[in-house]
Amino acid sequence: MPALVTSELRAPATGPAGGVLGDVLRRAVELGPDDVLLTTPATGESWSAARLLADATSLATGLLQLAGPGARVATCLANGPAPVLVQLGVALAGQTLVPVNPRSRPAEVEHALTLAGARVAVADGPGAEFCAAVPGVQVVADWRSLLAPPGALPEVAPDSLAQVQFTSGTTGRAKGVRITHAGMVATGAAFADRLGPTAGRVWCNPMPLFHTAGNVLGVVGALWARADHVVLPFAPGPVLEVLASSRVTMLSAAPTLLDLLVSEGVPDLPDLAVLFTGGMTVTPAFVDRVEAAFGARLATTFGMTETCGSALMTGPGDPDEVRRGTVGGPLAGTEVRICGPDGVPVPVGEPGELWVRGARLTDGYLADPPVPALDDEGWLHTGDLAEMSASGACRVVGRLKDMIKTGGENVSPVEVEEALAAHPGVALAAVVGAPDERWGELVVGFVVPAGADVDVAELEAWCRDRLSPFKVPRRWHLVDELPMTASAKVQRAELRRRAAT
Repeated sequence: MPALVTSELRAPATGPAGGVLGDVLRRAVELGPDDVLLTTPATGESWSAARLLADATSLATGLLQLAGPGARVATCLANGPAPVLVQLGVALAGQTLVPVNPRSRPAEVEHALTLAGARVAVADGPGAEFCAAVPGVQVVADWRSLLAPPGALPEVAPDSLAQVQFTSGTTGRAKGVRITHAGMVATGAAFADRLGPTAGRVWCNPMPLFHTAGNVLGVVGALWARADHVVLPFAPGPVLEVLASSRVTMLSAAPTLLDLLVSEGVPDLPDLAVLFTGGMTVTPAFVDRVEAAFGARLATTFGMTETCGSALMTGPGDPDEVRRGTVGGPLAGTEVRICGPDGVPVPVGEPGELWVRGARLTDGYLADPPVPALDDEGWLHTGDLAEMSASGACRVVGRLKDMIKTGGENVSPVEVEEALAAHPGVALAAVVGAPDERWGELVVGFVVPAGADVDVAELEAWCRDRLSPFKVPRRWHLVDELPMTASAKVQRAELRRRAAT
């Protein structure tokens, strides 16, 4: 990349433009109908490209019998074949996917399904019960029951809504991010191309399939690369078993899981060439430790739900200084700009807020009327502080936002604080993140008791009944008062300092 005067860079637009998810699946069938494109180790079942298209088409027909084109179809499913097949069936049916974390609590499920206007939910485990409690939602417990003789399917426009992804915001409850077919296809293809040809063999993906990391970078990326997409739970044991037995060439895993795998002990993996991670900033020491343990190159992405999961990324062939200390340059068709408080790009090497622009970005959040995510010129202001090198690689140096990122998951402090404030023994509560080598950040709760001392175990149980496990504080501080500004706002910076020490 050429040297830059100011921190602005535009990556050339390559790969598909204006495609839909069905096009990527049909392309894979045309190029190799017998190629294995999906494997689930838990059951030993696999799908060729031709079978994957046939099952997705049958599933789309069944879904259309329950709800017409454009309908919102929720999923609340653990990793396995079901979320992949339903995602493809929903796409072919011209409907909108609403993936929900299967570990969500009832109130979180109700919020997502109600805001999205979901009419159908494919769910198993406790999630099925939670979805069934939402008025107007028909629950399907087994995706195979939806299979029907293939029928006519609607035309799907590239700019139509492919899915609504719920992501925690700094202002409270999870927001529904609008993601189009064109955005998913462009991101998945650019991501796979940045990884290189190794991705087109055996792609092990334990990333959650209800996140863009799993169902855009994973599902769409693997389809574009025509890889054998091995989907399995986010757990060290099953992943190590697959790595040892399946000649895996590429592994996608959050930094937390990579750290756990290294701690468990990684066997000799002669076929593994590329590791991929993202979701939080990684250190040079982390990169060195992981690459040494796996004997493979690590690629790291910076992305958000609003960017379909990836906007900038290192490649396995990048120089050591880029792979170890940056999140790389923009993916194809993406512009980046690092700006000062006045919105003017800063010189190369100086920190500023990272802005991103490109066709893959969301056009806003679910609301009536929709809430925009971009400024008038199409820029997404990420709230992250970064600096750009003369070669165009970006290093994330901090965050303007108060969002906590733990184990690749976003946690809104306000949401946790609201849950704590509802406890009768809590007078005031504030939640911040504390740095952690394994998790990126830990959720830390500061609580001012109302009267008598509050039992921490009781507070933890209270939160677990109301929040997903990753949102529950891992450390607690019972304090007499919270540090406040003159305008009666909590001094989060001071709490973060205390939490870190």
